[in-house]
Amino acid sequence: MEMPRFSLVVWLRDTKEMFFRDFLESMVSQNYDAWELYVMDANDGRGFGTIMSEFFPEDDRVHYRQLKNKKGKAYAYNIGLHFVLTNEARLPMSKQESGYLYFVGQHDRLSPDALSRMALSISEAESRPQVVYTDHDRLVGVDRMEPHFKPAFNKELLLHRNYIGAYFAVSCLLARKLGEFQESLIWAPAYDYLLRAMEAGASFERIPALLYHERQLPVSDKKAERMQQEQSLKEHMLVAQASLKRRGIAAEVTQAPDPSYWRIDYHGSDAYGHQREYMLLRDPGVRPMSRHNVERMYGYLRQKDVAVVGARFIKHGFLMEQCGYLYDSDGSIYPAFYDQKIYRPTYEQMASIPRDVSMVDFRYCMIDAKVYRKLQGLDATLSGREQMLDFCLRARAAGYRVVVEPAVLVRSPGKDDESTRSSHEVLLDKWQEVLAKGDPSYNPNLPMGLNNYRL
Repeated sequence: MEMPRFSLVVWLRDTKEMFFRDFLESMVSQNYDAWELYVMDANDGRGFGTIMSEFFPEDDRVHYRQLKNKKGKAYAYNIGLHFVLTNEARLPMSKQESGYLYFVGQHDRLSPDALSRMALSISEAESRPQVVYTDHDRLVGVDRMEPHFKPAFNKELLLHRNYIGAYFAVSCLLARKLGEFQESLIWAPAYDYLLRAMEAGASFERIPALLYHERQLPVSDKKAERMQQEQSLKEHMLVAQASLKRRGIAAEVTQAPDPSYWRIDYHGSDAYGHQREYMLLRDPGVRPMSRHNVERMYGYLRQKDVAVVGARFIKHGFLMEQCGYLYDSDGSIYPAFYDQKIYRPTYEQMASIPRDVSMVDFRYCMIDAKVYRKLQGLDATLSGREQMLDFCLRARAAGYRVVVEPAVLVRSPGKDDESTRSSHEVLLDKWQEVLAKGDPSYNPNLPMGLNNYRL
């Protein structure tokens, strides 16, 4: 199998020379050589082409183009995409399958091993992933801060925010299929591209390592920055709404209390009409704290790929008991956001955003009845939380999703069924290989155990 080749596409606009040099220095430092660089320059003058020749004299891997039309990032990316795919088309098919476009920022840095780690992850995958992304942090001066540790591909989370970010790699074969970036978009062309990749059934690969360092520039005009953030939020919401419409999902995208994400209100008002048969599991001691819970959960269950929908549990003192569960490689099960305050910000606001998880609490959840029968229900040889984890793992293995909806808020009775040693051994015997790979809805760079989702 051919090792991956990366064609990096960079858009230059209002470029700070010092930071662009820093980016080029990070390319010089790469310990992986199978790459090309395509720079699309929308600045006035050609000074940055001269700077590139300083770093890469007589290097035919580096390509520079001065853009006559300054139509924005999407336009520049499309020009770069056209150049890359035209060159790729001249190669044998075996080599075309190993080509990747990597969209990166003009002021950012890549770790010296960024491309080699990505190439290794791609080559070791069971099949070639079509979209590849990594963890990233922020560069403020020379300091690195604000690490963004991301889950593996999480469809529901991606619909509520672009957790992947604007910089990712996509296979050239998928790029041909998806076509161009939407040039009508100013703030969200990357998000639209990711959603279209998701709709096309693309495979996503997450590399849990801080390989990308995004430059944070100082802001001189706070008012202008706020206006840009508002415009960006509105455009991202419109892109999410368009994706739902393309897939025929009845829902409205609305603003959330925090501007880092948005809400999707799925239509579930026909829950009591039983259009899709469901089971509502509820422990007698669990007390609902929010309204329209059945309708909210049913709105998710109307989607054919959702099998289970769970709630966020709170206890005394407005502390969270859990908002979904995560598991360790030894089969231990931990409540997500345990003992964190419900009215305080959580890591990446993840306790407030609907997302795919590996397991929800069986004391209050909704299950698709047909899926339940298809999977032959709960395994009676297991007990406690392990019984529900086993069912959710079987549902995910069958291609279904398990979703937690934080807006469905219930109060915990303060008790939970205990599992047994024999139950744990049965779980390990059934799922040892899956458990060993770690929880895909979590990031291994974050702490495991009850203190999860904390830096």
